[in-house]
Amino acid sequence: MKRFILTLTALLICGINAECFAWGGVGHATIAYIAERHLTPKAKENIEKCIDGKSIVYYASWLDCHRVDNKSWGKLSHVCHYDINTLEPIGKPHKYMKSSINKLKKYRELTDSALKVTIYHFVHSFGDYHCPGHVALYDRTGEKPKRVHTSSYDIFLKTKNIRFGYHKLWDSGIIQQNHPDWGYMDWAHALDSSISQQYIDSVTAGTWEEWLKDVATRTHKVYNIFERVPKKGKDTPDNELSIVDNQTMNDYVEYASEQLLIAGLRMAKIINEIFGE
Repeated sequence: MKRFILTLTALLICGINAECFAWGGVGHATIAYIAERHLTPKAKENIEKCIDGKSIVYYASWLDCHRVDNKSWGKLSHVCHYDINTLEPIGKPHKYMKSSINKLKKYRELTDSALKVTIYHFVHSFGDYHCPGHVALYDRTGEKPKRVHTSSYDIFLKTKNIRFGYHKLWDSGIIQQNHPDWGYMDWAHALDSSISQQYIDSVTAGTWEEWLKDVATRTHKVYNIFERVPKKGKDTPDNELSIVDNQTMNDYVEYASEQLLIAGLRMAKIINEIFGE
């Protein structure tokens, strides 16, 4: 009960601005809780020793909650960049993740404070990088990389008759479409209660770099559905924005839900490999 109260408190604190960030507080907590459900006893014990005995769920949105207070944490990009032609992850976000995972592999050599921040970054950003709204595509065939797609634009959400950010659409809009009252435990149990070991093995096969390429491949397909109005920004009239209706939202609930699930399963695999010894 004590752990549940601590976790709930953290979610409420971050939840004030949850819709502004990746997946929202519920999405991040769902990913971390799914991961926790698949940790070996040894891995769970070891990683919790590193974060003052608390659950990884407690720190799932830590990076969002504290990045305003510390510029160095804020610089850790919450959006992953990909080459639009090869769909390989590129740039600093990928390097940050690689650095975090490599540090965790030597976690016994880190100071307590460095270890905690590294765990916070990994748990948060690994979830971010599975969010369709946290994928940016670049064309690198020219002299300089050209950003082809990012999530910082508006669509017109017909279900609410309002402008809505594409980023926010994935962070919270779509996953709350059919279950607005669900908390992270509801999501985790609904998504994770009846999956097979064969499914787990299939989505966690390969390396984390291959997983990110899988995310890019999946996300690349939906950008043409939620289309950006070319060369227009905040001043674009509502009636000229791409319209997203209720049916389109419903069509992608399953997709967004699966991204939450596979992010949690993949996170668990990495934690088990590092902390399960």
